[in-house]
Amino acid sequence: MHVSYRALYRVWRPQKFEDLIGQEHVTTTLKNALTEGHFSHAYLFSGPRGTGKTSAAKILAKAVNCRQGPAPEPCNECDACRKITEGSLMDVVEIDAASNRGVDEIRDLRDKVKYAPSEVRCKVYIVDEVHMLTAEAFNALLKTLEEPPGHAIFILATTEPHKLPSTIISRCQRFSFRRHTLGNTLGHLRKICDSQGIEVEDSALAVIAQAADGGMRDALSLLDQVLAFSDDCVDEAAVLSVTGSVSRSTLGDLMEACLGRDAGTALEKVEELLADGLDPERLVHDLVQLSRDLLLLAAAPELKEVKERLAGEERWNQLVEKGSIEELEGVLEILIQAQQQMKWAPHPRVLLEMALVRICHHFETPSPQGSGDADLISSLREQLKQLEQKVEELSGLASSPPAAEPAAPFPVRRESAAGSEERTGRRNLGPARLAPLLKEASTGALQRLQRAWPEVLARVKERKITVHAWLIDGEPVAATEDTLLVAFKNNIHRETTEKDSNKKLIEQVMKEVFGSTIRLMTVMREDWEKERMTSGPPSVTGRDTGGRRVPPKEVPQSDDPVERAVEMFGRDMVEITD
Repeated sequence: MHVSYRALYRVWRPQKFEDLIGQEHVTTTLKNALTEGHFSHAYLFSGPRGTGKTSAAKILAKAVNCRQGPAPEPCNECDACRKITEGSLMDVVEIDAASNRGVDEIRDLRDKVKYAPSEVRCKVYIVDEVHMLTAEAFNALLKTLEEPPGHAIFILATTEPHKLPSTIISRCQRFSFRRHTLGNTLGHLRKICDSQGIEVEDSALAVIAQAADGGMRDALSLLDQVLAFSDDCVDEAAVLSVTGSVSRSTLGDLMEACLGRDAGTALEKVEELLADGLDPERLVHDLVQLSRDLLLLAAAPELKEVKERLAGEERWNQLVEKGSIEELEGVLEILIQAQQQMKWAPHPRVLLEMALVRICHHFETPSPQGSGDADLISSLREQLKQLEQKVEELSGLASSPPAAEPAAPFPVRRESAAGSEERTGRRNLGPARLAPLLKEASTGALQRLQRAWPEVLARVKERKITVHAWLIDGEPVAATEDTLLVAFKNNIHRETTEKDSNKKLIEQVMKEVFGSTIRLMTVMREDWEKERMTSGPPSVTGRDTGGRRVPPKEVPQSDDPVERAVEMFGRDMVEITD
């Protein structure tokens, strides 16, 4: 039976340089070289699949051998152009390196290349998937590729240029083909449908273009498949049925349930989708793509790609408002982790449900600032101001020289009778609150913690990279035996570090590194500088001559520089020589 139908990607294969979509950086260079007659003896075309590498090689072969050329564009009417298009010209040889990868095939090519062309101006060898050649075949090709006969041109095409030896790459002019943008793919699909009288919805073309992922051949093959599936009009439902994907509206409902902390609704929707035969791995893949789009929309709403993929619908802006950039990053991390685990898990559905539950519990309860209760906020601020004033008064009393030293107004850590730790002062320390902490601080403790601080940062980065991104803005500036004070330049970084979950993670890491429970306290850099200017270094007032901690009033003073050095560093650390 004679089959007359041809696939769309074959019918619509580019026949001129101007037909190559989105590769202007390649076509312009080749056309200029052909106009001036300065074309090379070897070219390397690299890039993702379906971006026009082989098509560009055939167009170049036609432009070189055209009866009207060499010309910047082939005429596609002369015998040479028509035979090259049909693949019947003996002087233009296409070699599939995936199936002809041995040294014998390349030796045969090397022996035949020296003979002059029989019908056209130049012999052209198009080697597709050249990275599949063996090492011996590459070695056999080297000399011929470097100094071929004047009538021969080599065009190497590959999707994996990193697998080629540098000796091969250096002998070629290299052109990198770009992945097609969503807009280019949509425009070309619409052009084909209009020219062939195909009725298709814009939403259906958008799904095809997104599924193609930058490959024009993939997009045309998928359109071919959808046309065979549909009867009259191609709609989004038909494309989704062929690709096995989920509609954006359904994904939006599922994501809205997750961001709204509604695990029940999210799991019910997943149950419905899986009951309809949807693959869990495909659903996670689609959720990853949507989460990525939402993250880009939150970070860069004016990005062209975001506008094309989300089509400017108001629904996506509403979803972005439900979570911050950090929270959307966390959602994406959870989904990607689940996607990686699904490759080896016997029960992918369980991993999908676990991921959705984790996402629902990922978002923290909104703070009072988000409730809009301005009166409550004002009242809390007033109470905080009064407490700060009282602390300043107590701090002033502590710095005066009474007979009995008052108790520190800012407790750092206490052990109850049951052995549980009581924590206070979980937020930023103002200048007035630093003084009591500095009385307990020592240089030895700070140096010990500073030495291990890089390891703390490294372990935090392994646990959660977002927490590490905030923590690196801080610098340890003071320490006691069980407390570390970290100064931040940026208030947002400090506040994020102070979140309960983040702070708990950091303190757990410090316990592992230091071997004891260390409490993390934070302060703004400017507040720390002010207090340091007024209070002086804590180590001068916090150690006696034996290196033991003493109250400030008991530190002995001396005018002898040697004695002062002993007071500051301890007798064991000072060596006295005559």
